[in-house]
Amino acid sequence: MIDAEFHRVVIIGSGLIGGSIELAVRAGQPSTELVLLDRGDDLAAAGGADLVVLAAPILEIVRLLPLLRPHLSPETLVTDTGSTKLAIVDAARRMRFVGGHPIAGAAVGGRGAARADLFAGRTWILTPTGAAPQADGDVARIRGFVERLGARVHLLDPVEHDRLFALVSHLPQLVISALMDVAGSGAREDGLALAGAGLNDSTRLAGSPPEIWQDVVRSNRTNISGALDAMIRVLTTLRDDEDGQALQRTFESAARWKKALDERPI
Repeated sequence: MIDAEFHRVVIIGSGLIGGSIELAVRAGQPSTELVLLDRGDDLAAAGGADLVVLAAPILEIVRLLPLLRPHLSPETLVTDTGSTKLAIVDAARRMRFVGGHPIAGAAVGGRGAARADLFAGRTWILTPTGAAPQADGDVARIRGFVERLGARVHLLDPVEHDRLFALVSHLPQLVISALMDVAGSGAREDGLALAGAGLNDSTRLAGSPPEIWQDVVRSNRTNISGALDAMIRVLTTLRDDEDGQALQRTFESAARWKKALDERPI
C-alpha cells in the first residue's frame, strides 16, 4: 500500500520512472487520486497535492521547481527522481522538499517500458537537507511512500551523493562510451565482427541516450571532471609503463575492488 497520508499525488514526467511510480501507486492503493503531468501541461493542476513527484530530466526538474512553487500549499511535500542532487536541492529551497534518486532502470526507456514492480528490492536514495522542525517528519513520510513502492531507502547527504555517483555511475558511462567510440572508429565494422565477448560484456552502456547524460554532466561537472582526471592519470601511467609494474598494480587493485563490488549486499 502507498502511504495513506498522500491522498492526492501529482507525478510530473511520464517516462520509465514516472510511469512506473504511477503503476505502483495504482496497484497498491487504487483510491489514491493521481494526477499525471508532462511537458507543456499546466502546473496549476498540481494545486491541492499532498505529494508532488518530479520524474523529469535533471535540468527540467531544476527549471520546473520555481514555476511549481506558487501552485503548492505550505503542506505539500515535493520529491524528485534525479540522478544528481545538488543543483536540484538548490532549486528547491523554500519548499518542503526531500531529494530522491531511485537506483532502478531498464534496458529500454520510456513510458512503454514502465512496470509496477520496477522498484521492488531496489535502492532508493533520499538526500534530506531540511533544518525546519518538520524536516524529520517529511523524510519519514517520503520514506514510507518509497518503501511501499517496494524500494529500500538509503539516506545520503546530497554533496556526498554527487561525489559518489560521479565515480560509480557517471564515470563508467563516459569511459565506456569513449571506449566504444575509439574501438569502433579504429576497427570499423569488419574489425568489430572479430571481437570476442569481452567487448560486448564491457560496453553494455554504450547505447545510452546522450540527452540524459548531457544533463548529468552539466549538473555534476566538478565531480565528473575530477573522476575523469583520475582516470586519465591511470591511463597515462599504463601508456608509459615500460616494466609492467604499473599494469600489475592496476590489475591487482581492479581485481580487489571488483571482488568487493560482486560481494556487496543485494
